[in-house]
Amino acid sequence: MAKFVLSDNYNKNLERIEDYILESSESIDSVSYFLDQHDKVLQFIEQNPTTASPHPITGDQTWVFGEGRYRIFFKCNGSGATLTINLLHIIDNKELNQSIYPGNKIPTYDED
Repeated sequence: MAKFVLSDNYNKNLERIEDYILESSESIDSVSYFLDQHDKVLQFIEQNPTTASPHPITGDQTWVFGEGRYRIFFKCNGSGATLTINLLHIIDNKELNQSIYPGNKIPTYDED
């Protein structure tokens, strides 16, 4: 069984996403669904730690879940019984995420 290590950044953003889901849906079931999807992606990564190729510059790996809405960033160290998965960051792909995708822009409209 792999050991998961959550960074402070990961924890902070996971809580922020949970809060947003609860506030926007006003449904604890929606938060539970998100957390179930999150657990499933962690299980997948644990079983397939080399599936996501490491980024050539940063060395981290990413994987999407929740029908592509969310993305986790992680690094795997070791293998088998000594596998450690460091969860670095989690994002909501519906947000701008300009620190990760510097080319992203919010579309604007010009009035005639």
